[in-house]
Parts: sequence; C-alpha cells; structure tokens
Amino acid sequence: ILCVVGLCCASASQGMELAKDIRDRERGGRAEVRVIEGDEESNSPQNMEILNGILGERSSALTDGPPDEIADQEQKAKLTLYHVTDADGQMKVTEVATRPLVQDLLNHDDCYFLDQGGAKIFVWKGKKANKAERQAAMTRALEFIKAKNYPITTNVETVNDGAESALFKQLFQRWTVKNQTQGLGNVTYIEVAAQERMVDNGSGQVEVWRIENLELVPVDPQWYGYFYGGDCYLILYTYLVRICPLSYIHTHIAASAFQAVYLDQKYGDEPVQVRTTMGKEPRHFMAMFKGKMVIFEGGTSRKGSSEPEPPIRLFQIHGSDPSNTKAIEVPALATSLNSNDVFLLKSQSGMYLWSPYCIEILMLHSTMVL
Repeated sequence: ILCVVGLCCASASQGMELAKDIRDRERGGRAEVRVIEGDEESNSPQNMEILNGILGERSSALTDGPPDEIADQEQKAKLTLYHVTDADGQMKVTEVATRPLVQDLLNHDDCYFLDQGGAKIFVWKGKKANKAERQAAMTRALEFIKAKNYPITTNVETVNDGAESALFKQLFQRWTVKNQTQGLGNVTYIEVAAQERMVDNGSGQVEVWRIENLELVPVDPQWYGYFYGGDCYLILYTYLVRICPLSYIHTHIAASAFQAVYLDQKYGDEPVQVRTTMGKEPRHFMAMFKGKMVIFEGGTSRKGSSEPEPPIRLFQIHGSDPSNTKAIEVPALATSLNSNDVFLLKSQSGMYLWSPYCIEILMLHSTMVL
C-alpha cells in the first residue's frame, strides 16, 4: 500500500490512518505500507517504480490541488443516504439525509444505500435486517443507477454491518467502533495462569538439582534456569493452594527416575511428577524461571569439566513475556536466523543482538535472559 504525501500537504496523518486501516481490516494485516514524500521521490526509487508501473510515468509537473477542506466539502456535499425497508409490508426506498452524515442514521434492523454523487454506490446491510431487505437493497441500488442516468459502470460496493471498509467510514463525520481502543489505550493483561490452565503463575519456590553419577547435586541458585544438553536435572517446585504447600517434580530431559522417586518419597508422596523434554518445556516450566531460562546445545555445568566452551555461540530467543521466554542455543550459522525471532550472538569479542524488525518485547527479554 503506497501512501503518497504531496509537497504542500500540511499533514500526512489522515493518509496514513487510511492506509493502515486498509492494511489491518481489508488485507489481514499482511500488507506493507510504504510512504513516498512529495519532495523526496528520488529517495524512494523502488516505491516510485511500483507507482509508475501501475499509474504510468508522469508526463508533467504536479499542480497544486485544492485545499483539503474544499475537496472534503465537495466530496461530502454529493452524499445522499437512502433507507430500504419493508416495515409496512411493502418494500420502500426513502431518502434519509444528505451531508453531513452521522453513524447514528444507520439502524441494525434495516438496509441502506449511500450515493456518492454517482461516483460510487455503497449498499449497507444491517446485522438484523431480514432476507428480503438484504436482497432488495442491492436491487434498488441498481434501479437507482438507471433512474439517475449514472453510467452502467458505476461501482457498487456491499458493506456489511460491523465490517465497514475504511472508504465507507470516512464519508461520515465520525465513526466509532464498539470496544475500540482510543489513542494508545491501556493494555489489559489476561491472567496467564488461568488462560493456560497452569497451577499458578510461577511465583512459588524452586529448587534445582543436577544428576551426577545417579546422585543429586544441588545447583547454585544463581544458575537456576541454565540447562546444558549434556546434563540431566531434577526440579522441585512448591506453591501454595489455600495455604497448603503442594509440589511438582520436573525431571528435565532424562533425569534418573530413581532420584525422582526418592525425592517424591521424601515429601510423603505428595509431589506430582512431570517429565519435561529438552526443547519442549511447558509454559509453567518456563514461568518458574521468570524469563531467565537458557538451554545450551551441549556441554555440562559440572565442576571440573574439561570440555572447552565454544568460541562462538548463537541463541534464539523465543517468547513474548516472562512466563514463556527462553533462549535456545542453535548452530552458529546464518541459516539459523529467521525473521520471527530475536537472536543473540556471543563471541570472545562481545555480544551482538540481531533483530529483523525490531521486536521490542523479545529484545527486552533477550537482555534479561543472557
């Protein structure tokens, strides 16, 4: 979607709002919005190539257009709204209003068509309109075109109640959408624990052990959330339900079942055992480490390990909030990069954060993780 801003344009906000609305409501948010500044066309060669390919090369210099206020008045001066209803048992078309039009003129129980001075006809169908009215609205609009001697090529667009296009809405003085956020709005966070059916939000007590020679070795709390592909772990998670402590035992990767049973018996067979596989951690498991979870591809965290640390490591950051964020080590190759995630490259000279589209949330959590 190309938004061209004229050289004498005082404000590009309306054009950008329309372009974004078309993108979000009519193109499923998948279209790309590009801007061509009137005095900087040479700085947008690719965009100008697209524009000229569709409209053709410009044969002369641009002229000053009429002020926005005058153009807007002329366009809306030709607007006429007609009402289509069979409330009296007979299908009738009556003129409702000319400009200025307000949204309240539209009734969900009926159908309307809007004449844009012969340039275009919009047929609006209310949610609660009966089948006869919905069918008659289009028929009456076509008959109206003939009666007004408009060209047979006059465009007719059907508009459904609640799914109005940006072009239709901008013909009204003011258009509001129910429950639509005004301005930046206030973000409402759904309780993740309830949404994901987790036992809690991950705020309980965490204890982590590493399995070494079939024995439990406590992990230093400062390294909680760091998991190596060459190790097995056992995590005891304790949370409160009505002041009664309940426990979960997570056996990460392929931790010794014997040690899991031992820990289970130690707490009176109360804990629930959950086996967690590397790379397939459930959301509650990630929530326990509050966005600071790192999975190394191999290696071990055991003391005295002679395995050298790779000079270059690449981590892929997944997640959108502390309850589902983790960093997974991937092969340090360009082919590992993708446009959906943030990546962090750790080398002997420093650390580099790679983000395709500046994904702010992931970038924030990537700095928390490593």
